[in-house]
Amino acid sequence: MTNLEGNIVDVPNPSGRGPGYRYFKAAKKLPRVKKLFEKQPELRKRRTTNDIYKIIDASYYGYRDEVLAIVKGPTESGATSREVLFEEEEDVVVEEMREREEKERKDKEREFFVHVPLPDDKEIERMIVERKKMELLSKYASEGLLEEQSEAMDILNIYS
Repeated sequence: MTNLEGNIVDVPNPSGRGPGYRYFKAAKKLPRVKKLFEKQPELRKRRTTNDIYKIIDASYYGYRDEVLAIVKGPTESGATSREVLFEEEEDVVVEEMREREEKERKDKEREFFVHVPLPDDKEIERMIVERKKMELLSKYASEGLLEEQSEAMDILNIYS
């Protein structure tokens, strides 16, 4: 294809359709043509949990409360707001340590008293073996055999 001066012009789509095709006046108002001219809105990428945690820092949790120090104003000693915050943090840490030490001391002072006699390991093991024995006997032995065994134990004065 050539222009008015006779130079060869490169036409991107010779069929007349596509990006080089133009709509004039009322044709632009047609529904399908309007859709061609509308730009598709970019889909908002959903934020992942990892992206959210990247944004969260110490100020989110209130560790950088310079605003609070500014509201209080300058101190009498002339310390800056950061120095005041640092001293407050030290006070909190020292107070937490004191509370922890006091709690440990109270726990050591308090003794544990048992008002019920507790069985030792041998007694517990004996009770478990006896329970398993009774389960097996009830499963495999007849009632008559169990009665005879209990009578024999009574005669011999054996109590288990």
